[in-house]
Amino acid sequence: MDDNAVSNINDIFISKKKTRKIVSIKELLLLLLPPVVMLIALYIHMVLPNVYPPGYKPTVYPVFLKLCIGIYLLFMIMAGFTPRLRERMLYLVGLFTVSFILIEALDIATLKTGRLLLPFVPSPDKIIASFTGNVGKVTESFVASMKLLFIGLFFGTVTGFISGILIGWSKHCNYWFSPVLKIVGPVPSAAWLPIAVVLFPTNHAASIFLIALSVWFPLTVTLSSAIKNTNKSWIEAARILGASEWYILFHVAVPAALPSAFIGMFMGLGASFTALIVAEMLGVKAGLGWYITWAQAWGEYARIFSTVIVFSIVFFSLISLLFKLRDHLLKWQKGSMKW
Repeated sequence: MDDNAVSNINDIFISKKKTRKIVSIKELLLLLLPPVVMLIALYIHMVLPNVYPPGYKPTVYPVFLKLCIGIYLLFMIMAGFTPRLRERMLYLVGLFTVSFILIEALDIATLKTGRLLLPFVPSPDKIIASFTGNVGKVTESFVASMKLLFIGLFFGTVTGFISGILIGWSKHCNYWFSPVLKIVGPVPSAAWLPIAVVLFPTNHAASIFLIALSVWFPLTVTLSSAIKNTNKSWIEAARILGASEWYILFHVAVPAALPSAFIGMFMGLGASFTALIVAEMLGVKAGLGWYITWAQAWGEYARIFSTVIVFSIVFFSLISLLFKLRDHLLKWQKGSMKW
């Protein structure tokens, strides 16, 4: 048998090994951990008597657990024949397991034993039920918050890129705008609240300013610093080859600074979430931050918990999208980025 035949056989063996579709016993046991924990949680919930509040009969939490078990088992069956999905589920097994342990621990500490009392710490059943208790208002608040957030993110990102490029590349712009950046940027969004109300004609415009400001500062700082620290040999090589200053800026300096720019965008996105809550204190009539304030005033802590969960899901999704965008635009740095 010649070397080419041996090489082809090895390639086929390695390919089959990488694309193995049959789940192993170890993987199966790991994948079964979350549904087993869910079943135990359901059993404990059904067996233990309800102590607090007296006479309360949970209806949503058992349905939630059964639904989660069914959905998970469906994905588990699919994962048995899809290696990529299986790898992802195996990676998330620990998080799923611990999450449902904590949920059932909250159920025991509230509904089953009364260790944690209402209204400040509601049971999982009350929190889940609050999702469906006021769907119209929650949807309206969600849409209003997303509109406000995305408009602020747009203006903050655009101004951040422009100011970051100007300060990082131009000595004159750095001289005039760097002091403004150092004075205005570090001030928290909440401190700008009364000033924004005076400076802008409407509360909506003031809210957009607060969110945009929280994004603008970290993006400008990271982008300008990265452009200033661009490898000088790259710039000199481009100049020797006859490239113009504009070409060097947008084909050498800015691409080299993009990884740092994404760090600034990540920091700005996190700050914008806080700014959104602050902005919705300006007398808006809808918004998730406004909804939390309204629920607190009425002592509806279950709705507060459910809204915080919505916030977490939305912000987690936005951050994940930002990472996906970074991975797509920075394919040439794949393997060198650690965040």
